[in-house]
Amino acid sequence: MLPDALSFEQGAAVPVNYATAWAALHGYGSLRAGERVLIHAAAGGVGIAAVQFAKAAKAEVHGTASPQKHQKLAEFGVDRAIDYRRDGWWQGLGPYDVVLDALGGTSLRRSYTLLRPGGRLVGYGISNMQHGEKRSMRRVAPHALSMLRGFNLMKQLEESKTVIGLNMLRLWDDRRTLEPWIAPLTKALNDGTILPIVHAIVPFAEAPEAHRILAARENVDKVVLVP
Repeated sequence: MLPDALSFEQGAAVPVNYATAWAALHGYGSLRAGERVLIHAAAGGVGIAAVQFAKAAKAEVHGTASPQKHQKLAEFGVDRAIDYRRDGWWQGLGPYDVVLDALGGTSLRRSYTLLRPGGRLVGYGISNMQHGEKRSMRRVAPHALSMLRGFNLMKQLEESKTVIGLNMLRLWDDRRTLEPWIAPLTKALNDGTILPIVHAIVPFAEAPEAHRILAARENVDKVVLVP
């Protein structure tokens, strides 16, 4: 049941985004108070959810996003907003206890280097390979090759770092795994820990416009389609 203060459209943003964020931060990331977390695509649907959960956990939160979204991240309490379009943006950052990476490709390897010993990298997307309405092999190839190379287990053992993959579609029918991640959402909604944000409500008849918003990465949190 949704709290009375939330709209149907806000409710539509909860199941996938907020369950994914909880699973990444707490289910797999084991985030603790006082730890430092880096959230890639922090202004996206899962990103904003993760920011809210991380702040509630009293973590230090850094997030990557385009500059026009930094003010919104500040409103949600992000301690450091990072312009991922700036050359060498990762230099001088870290080390991080937890990194959430929705980008995949070469970003995963960079995220790994930013972990401290004992750090946890949770990858849950490959948006670097899906950017824009058209894909070019020139853009996609470096990310695809990076993913194919994988991670060196011996290096992980030596450096005491953890890399975890999260695919909610694969887990969606596994109630034993999902229930501990979904159960906290109702309490978080009711006590105000999380506030789902809807960037745009778009009629089904205008679905191409919703796709354009997402492809251009204009949105902060969710774009919801309605009849």
